[in-house]
Amino acid sequence: MTIQEQITTHEQPLGQEETLEREVRAVLSDNPAAITKDVRSLTLRALTEGKLDQGAVQKVVRAVVAGATGGAQGASDGQLALREALQGLDEALAAAAQATRLTLEEAVGNAGAFSRQTLRRRLDDLSTLESLFIETVSQTASSAAGFTRTTLVDVADHARASGSAVGSAVKEGVTSLGRALAECVSDQVEVTTSVLQKEAALLAGLTSGVLQGIADRLSGSHPLVAAEEEGDEQGGSGAQEPPVRS
Repeated sequence: MTIQEQITTHEQPLGQEETLEREVRAVLSDNPAAITKDVRSLTLRALTEGKLDQGAVQKVVRAVVAGATGGAQGASDGQLALREALQGLDEALAAAAQATRLTLEEAVGNAGAFSRQTLRRRLDDLSTLESLFIETVSQTASSAAGFTRTTLVDVADHARASGSAVGSAVKEGVTSLGRALAECVSDQVEVTTSVLQKEAALLAGLTSGVLQGIADRLSGSHPLVAAEEEGDEQGGSGAQEPPVRS
């Protein structure tokens, strides 16, 4: 690569995944006690800015895991820092699962507003969130070494055996939503690709809005009691927050 090519490459703006990876990496060199919360916040921000479909979520998860493994190398206690970062990712995905579930519950309740195909695809995306987390951690472990590999393998194995925050959030909604979807949404004879795309974009936007609200509550932007009272006044579902740490 010539000097001019190096300069040009350096001047090119980083993409969302590269920026997220760099930010997560930096977090692991800061206050260890804040790693989980900071990684959770960074992940939630990235998720709310994306489409929240399976492909977009996968890119975010890969960027966070890459940043965490890279940042752990320079941390004073790399093993602990990596575990805390992965906990933050897990909690963020649990929030995303809750937001998807709440959005789908609302959509299923409005019979005819969305096609069965669109709702089924979103439900399928929800059901794969935990496996996406575990598989990404496992794949990263396969090319890692030392304490990084050991920690990643342990986190993945523990999630498979004992579950994870995102897994709990997914299980809470998949069974009931699948049953409700079968009962409340009638089959359409034909739904065009353009309609499916519009419905998917609308659902993704609604889910991002719900997720932003959850993110604000987790970050303390809105007091939890006040938010719950507001939800009661509006006839909210009273759904529980994902099991996250403050």
